[in-house]
Amino acid sequence: MNPLIERLTSKGVVVTEYENRGEQAREKWKNCFVSIEERSQYRPYLWEYLVEEIDGCLVGKEADVALHHTAKWKCLLFFEHSNDVLELELSQAQTFVRKDLTVAAGDYADVYIVDPTYTWTYVIPHEADWGPYFLIKSTVKRG
Repeated sequence: MNPLIERLTSKGVVVTEYENRGEQAREKWKNCFVSIEERSQYRPYLWEYLVEEIDGCLVGKEADVALHHTAKWKCLLFFEHSNDVLELELSQAQTFVRKDLTVAAGDYADVYIVDPTYTWTYVIPHEADWGPYFLIKSTVKRG
């Protein structure tokens, strides 16, 4: 995790780390971005639900562009298998790219970024051939 924090702070991002909030963040993410119908189906990774929601989801470079137009002030970053949550203050940050937000393996491999009110999400899966994804809450199909 430290290399990720160092990378972000070198770009002018102010990072606040919270321990033991990952489960809560993942549950709220699922409730906000996964339709009720889809929640009843098991997926090993949260980002796999976005594949099902693809109609309202931007993928690849379009997702990257959407993040840079949307993430201007503050956002939360959390992971699939870690209980760590990072609050990112972006108001003075330099431009960053997808690789600045990722960790190669382990508990920090799947990255989820949301605004503080969970209105939008940007997801970088551990699978290199998938994503990234950007989804706005209003585009989620409701069951």
